[in-house]
Amino acid sequence: MGYNISLKAYEGPLDLLYDLIVKNKIDIYDISISQITDQYISYMKEMEKMDLEIASEFVIMASKLLEMKSKYLLFKKTEEDEIDPREELIERLIVYKKFKNASQFLRNRQDEGSGVFFRKREEFFQEEKIDLTNLSVDMLINFLPSLLKEKQVKDDTFPRIYKVQTISLEDQINYVRFRINKEGKLSFKELIKSEDKEEIIVTFLSLLELIKTKEIVINQDTFFSDILIKRAE
Repeated sequence: MGYNISLKAYEGPLDLLYDLIVKNKIDIYDISISQITDQYISYMKEMEKMDLEIASEFVIMASKLLEMKSKYLLFKKTEEDEIDPREELIERLIVYKKFKNASQFLRNRQDEGSGVFFRKREEFFQEEKIDLTNLSVDMLINFLPSLLKEKQVKDDTFPRIYKVQTISLEDQINYVRFRINKEGKLSFKELIKSEDKEEIIVTFLSLLELIKTKEIVINQDTFFSDILIKRAE
C-alpha cells in the first residue's frame, strides 16, 4: 500500500499523526497502529534523507509508536480483558481534532468580520525570576482541555438577550503581545478572566502564533499545570 506523505512543516508529532490519518482516510476511533506507525517512520526517514533536523519530540513519539505497535500485536493475540494500547493515543488525537476544528472555526469567523473583542488593561507583576524554556505545541494541547473544563460555563437559567461578540484572534495576539512586552512574564490564567470558552481558545491560539514568530517562550512544570509565559530574549 502506498503512503500519502508530503514533507511539510508540522508543529508537533500529533500534528503529523493527525495529518496522516486525514490524508489516508483512517478511522480515528479504530486506528491501524501498524499502518500509522509505518507511515510515521517513513516520514522521518524521508526527513533524514534530506538532512532535515528532526525535533526530539518526533523521535520520542516514534519510539512510543513502535512500543505501542508491539503491545497491540500481543494484545490481539491474548484477547484478554486488558486496556487497548491504542486508547491513550486515540484520546489525544480526538482532543487534537477538536482543537483543529475550533481553530478553523474561529479563523473563519474572523475572516467574516463578525466582531471584535476589546478588554481593559490589567496590572500584574511577578517579582520572582523564572527561567522559562520553549514548550512544544503538544504540551499546549494537553493543557487546553483541563483549562476548558476548569472554566466551563454553567447553564444560564435566563434567556440571553444580548449578542455575544466574536473575539478577534488578531486583537488577542496584540493584547498578549502588549501584556508580555509591558510585564515581561505572566501566567496563562492571568490572561483569562472570563469563563467564556471562545476567549480561552483564542488566547491559546494567540500563544501558538507568538511561539511561531519567536516572540515568546513558555514553560509548564507538568501536564495540566498553569503555563508561564515570558518575552523571548
